[in-house]
Amino acid sequence: MGKLKKREIIILAIAGLFVLYAGYEFLIARPADKKVQTSANVDSAKKNTSLSELTNELSKDKLTDFDMYVVKKIESDWNKDPFWKRDLYKEWAAKENADKGSVTAKIIYSGYVDSGKNKMAIINGLEYRIGEQLEMEGYFLRQITPSKVIIFNKNTGDREEIPLQE
Repeated sequence: MGKLKKREIIILAIAGLFVLYAGYEFLIARPADKKVQTSANVDSAKKNTSLSELTNELSKDKLTDFDMYVVKKIESDWNKDPFWKRDLYKEWAAKENADKGSVTAKIIYSGYVDSGKNKMAIINGLEYRIGEQLEMEGYFLRQITPSKVIIFNKNTGDREEIPLQE
């Protein structure tokens, strides 16, 4: 073996210290702990009784009124959808563009969902899959990655990379 550099000697020294410490832990310090553990072992009958006592205590606990309310709410049908509907978003986006006086649409990539086979991108608050047309006329979603989306403009033939905005 050739001459070792200073950095390699330091790494080997640290590795040697770890080996010595591991040897100390497993050969010298641990046998005393094992003796204590074996003398403190409880037979299986005592383990079973303590397990049954724990099960009985847990079964005594009753659900509070709040817990019952939460369970009922989870099981019932929701009257209001917590997610935006496409038509409501269109109205909001049209109002925002009218207030700002902008003619060109702004594209905001704000979310990424990967469920194995399907990838979805959240663009301007709406979910899209690869190949779907965006709400803006002539724009198609070409590619989805966790950090960016590629959008194809059918009218101009341009591809735009839109980074994820959090």
